Amino acid sequence: MNSQNDFKPKFNEYLDFIILKLTIPTPEFNYFMYQKIGSNYRWGGRQTWSQEDWIRHANGKHMQTWGAYIEGSPIGYYEIELTTDSISKIHCIGLIKSFIGKGLGGHLLSHAVDQAWKTGAKKIILNTCSHDHPNALSNYLNRGFTIKDKSKSAANPNWESNFSKIY
Repeated sequence: MNSQNDFKPKFNEYLDFIILKLTIPTPEFNYFMYQKIGSNYRWGGRQTWSQEDWIRHANGKHMQTWGAYIEGSPIGYYEIELTTDSISKIHCIGLIKSFIGKGLGGHLLSHAVDQAWKTGAKKIILNTCSHDHPNALSNYLNRGFTIKDKSKSAANPNWESNFSKIY
């Protein structure tokens, strides 16, 4: 998204739904959400991260993590980072599976975009792939993102969340 004028927010009034910034970096939260949400969509690149990698990521100078909650329970999150060239990157965004289909995805993405602009960004980047939730691309396009590049590469391998044996 190249301009705030492109942004088409979709905020909903949903009882007891709030989105809060983690003011104290908590790598365990990022790890949990990445495992819980990312394994459903074959998010790639972090499966082999060590504890030190998660700590470094969550504590990044320009990294922000935001949690979405209903009645105090975490149901989703997003990460945004402002780069040195004033580009805000939305690294990860998603909802736990049981909270999809309730009209919260557009609200969560709208909140992320709004916060990304507030970082002083001149542009916002959000990458996706064909493994993403079937409604994700239309949500991105409806909020004002455009497709800049299409590429073909090997599919991310399926992977199982470390929590799948528990839940």
